[in-house]
Amino acid sequence: MAKPIADLHCHPSLKPANNSSIPGLWPGVRNITTGRLFNGLRLASLLRKWAIGLFLKNTAKYTQSNLDACYKGNNRLLCLALYPPERPFLRPDRPFNNATNKQRLLLRSLFGNLGVDRKIIQALTGFSKAQTLAYLDSVYNQEEVNYFKDLIREYNTVLQAHESRSLLPDFRQAPVFRLIKDALELEGLGQNEMAGILSLEGLHGLGVYPREALFEAETLEDLSETEQAAVKQAFINNIERLKDGNQMPFTPFFITLSHHFNNLLAGHAKSFADAPNRTVPGFSNVFNQSKGLDRGISSFGRKLISEELLSRHNGRRILIDTKHMSLKARDDYAEMVRNFWVEAGDRVPIICSHAAINGIPSREAARNYANINRNNPDAFVSRWDINLTDQDIREVFDSDGIIGLCLHDGRMPGGRFKKLLQVESRAMGSSEEIRRMHTQIFLSNVFHVVRINLEHLRSQNLERAQIPESDSWKTVCLGSDYDGIVDPFDHFDTAADFKDFRHYCREGIRYNFSLLEVRKKRRVLKIDERRARPYTPEEFNELLMGQSPEEIVDAIFSDNLMNFLKKYYREGYLKA
Repeated sequence: MAKPIADLHCHPSLKPANNSSIPGLWPGVRNITTGRLFNGLRLASLLRKWAIGLFLKNTAKYTQSNLDACYKGNNRLLCLALYPPERPFLRPDRPFNNATNKQRLLLRSLFGNLGVDRKIIQALTGFSKAQTLAYLDSVYNQEEVNYFKDLIREYNTVLQAHESRSLLPDFRQAPVFRLIKDALELEGLGQNEMAGILSLEGLHGLGVYPREALFEAETLEDLSETEQAAVKQAFINNIERLKDGNQMPFTPFFITLSHHFNNLLAGHAKSFADAPNRTVPGFSNVFNQSKGLDRGISSFGRKLISEELLSRHNGRRILIDTKHMSLKARDDYAEMVRNFWVEAGDRVPIICSHAAINGIPSREAARNYANINRNNPDAFVSRWDINLTDQDIREVFDSDGIIGLCLHDGRMPGGRFKKLLQVESRAMGSSEEIRRMHTQIFLSNVFHVVRINLEHLRSQNLERAQIPESDSWKTVCLGSDYDGIVDPFDHFDTAADFKDFRHYCREGIRYNFSLLEVRKKRRVLKIDERRARPYTPEEFNELLMGQSPEEIVDAIFSDNLMNFLKKYYREGYLKA
């Protein structure tokens, strides 16, 4: 019997917290359709509906990690990421200067007024009309944006699901969901029980900002002294609340420091996709990520990390997730982690919860690649610097950290993979081949992490006490990012498909050197900065280290994350 699956990063509470018509975290629902939102019969309405459908084409417009789907897919452990929606994500960057003339013409016709904005946001996110209007009111009319209030609402939504049961009649025994505070609680989990651990996506979620600062300010110092003092104090007060077990009994395990937009504390990497062509716009033509892009961690950001979040003297330690951080911010944080170890003997594991690899040796080398599609045409994996360099992978290993690999067609593939996928998508009966393609790119990411770890370990073992080479496998796990408004892997697009995806990964390893033509062209690839080629049998077997395909998928989908939690999601580690 396959081991239960564990997911380091998903968002099952995002839609229910923002749509009161969704009865909790269990059921699966679909977003309201553009057909219902734009139901006029005039030509202009029909054209707008068609264009919006084209713009939103690849995003998942349905729940992916709702608890019923998780249980069906044998997912029994979820790290639930709370995410207060960033307001720049709700205000299109009019007049769309970062677009071609054709794209600008289309965007101006699409985003004609706030009423249209509201409908597009609903179709994209699954939020209710009332909640979307409340967010738009805060974007255009309120003096400040209190993200912490949004966080509390989603936190309470998850709290209501604690100790709840599925209402589906499909199960012999209704599954139960419960939040846990310590990995020791996993040992007593029953067969029909699911466990949840909280995390937070984006440090902005602990902030209260002057509204215009979210759109106009580059750094905290751009605010008046009074505004700076208020922003700083709000962060400190809200972290205190977050860590107060009497006010919030389930403290998040980790926090993603940066996200899509400027939080005035830590720089973010570009994350929104470019346009597929010069006519159809991409997210990067609609939303402006330039403020704070590629900056490092500010002095106050460092203070919050070392004295508030990582501190054990004000409650439980909250670890840092480096996903979405800029190259410079990752430089800064890696230095902080090394100093914690060297100066205090304090082990702080680096988490990257929903990542992909880019095959570039170092962050310095990654600076030579602009984050644009035309740098990716022949690459199997995306070269964008939001993805992990080999240096990032080594630093996670050295810190005893963990990497969750996402199932994200918008983040993981490069141009070469996308072209192949388009060809297969047009073929009749192509679903099986597309499943194998997504299995191939996921496993190529897995084996890349392991190979970089092994090479690093061998160089280190020449200088110090031996570390088992099998430890090269310990840092990689699943971090789907499902329900995070993503472009998911086709045919593995909800948590209900995890069981099947695990099976495809096991078979992909088992038959990697099959002579069947359909298997030969989907072999696991060895990726470096310039190319991707199939591993030779000698190289592949060296990385397998004598493990069976079953043992490897157990490590990826279960054991590695469980072992990490047994070390670090423990009262003894998190508290003084």
